Amino acid sequence: MTALFVLVSLAALQGDELLISTNELASMQDVLVVDARPRDLYTAAHIPGAASMDVDSLSENRGSVSGLLRPLPEVRRSLSQAGIDPSKHIVVYSELDSAADFKTATRLFWILEYVGYERVSILDGGFAKWKAEGRDTAQGPSTVEPVKIPKLSVREDRLATIKEVQAAIESESAALADLRSPEYYSGEKKAEVTKEAGRIPSASNIPADDFVSESDRTVKSWEELQGLMQQGGVSENEPVITYCNTGRSASVGYFVLRRMGNENVSLYDGSMSEWTAKRKDVETSPAGAK
Repeated sequence: MTALFVLVSLAALQGDELLISTNELASMQDVLVVDARPRDLYTAAHIPGAASMDVDSLSENRGSVSGLLRPLPEVRRSLSQAGIDPSKHIVVYSELDSAADFKTATRLFWILEYVGYERVSILDGGFAKWKAEGRDTAQGPSTVEPVKIPKLSVREDRLATIKEVQAAIESESAALADLRSPEYYSGEKKAEVTKEAGRIPSASNIPADDFVSESDRTVKSWEELQGLMQQGGVSENEPVITYCNTGRSASVGYFVLRRMGNENVSLYDGSMSEWTAKRKDVETSPAGAK
């Protein structure tokens, strides 16, 4: 274990530290801001000094399964080239011009935690709020230099496999949270990347968009988050596996539970794309029922 990794490990973030306001970011020192949007949006305008790491470039389709995280050596190579230094406090942002875009930032948050980065936060309200407040922006390609990333300890407990999901169902060892909209959860609609409509058996539904306020796209209050979790039958104190269609919206639930202090939350990256490709059982609901 390198000295650098020891330093990072001792500074792990929890709770409120995982969500940074625009005011806080404007005055922070020794921080690396990371833009998770596509490269063309970054080039057009970004937070000054931000690194560019298009989160979609870190995933791929394998066989009949869509959107899986690329092999770890490739992910590390991309992070290294983008200059994502694990010795710094990383603050990730997306556009957040809509609630649905929150998953762009949370997906990268989950990837970085899984890879072994310890100090990772998300900018509350994203780039849209930053611009709305009249703060400085920059244009052009990233000026952040590539870095050599030390060997980090991968957090295998942050990634749930299809076997672990099946085991959780059979043993009731973890709650399953479906972060898709109700019509996908019930089976009324089916995504193109899935072979069958419906949900994983025993899963509860907590739509990802519900965690973000309509007014300024900031994350809702603690009380509202707790209410949403309770309504969905999920406790922030129990093991939880989040999923959606391809592991994007699932990362919103992962982040919110992490912010609420849950250290036993993992993300099923294959989600419904893999589950239905493997012909696993699914449940559906009558119209209007959960």
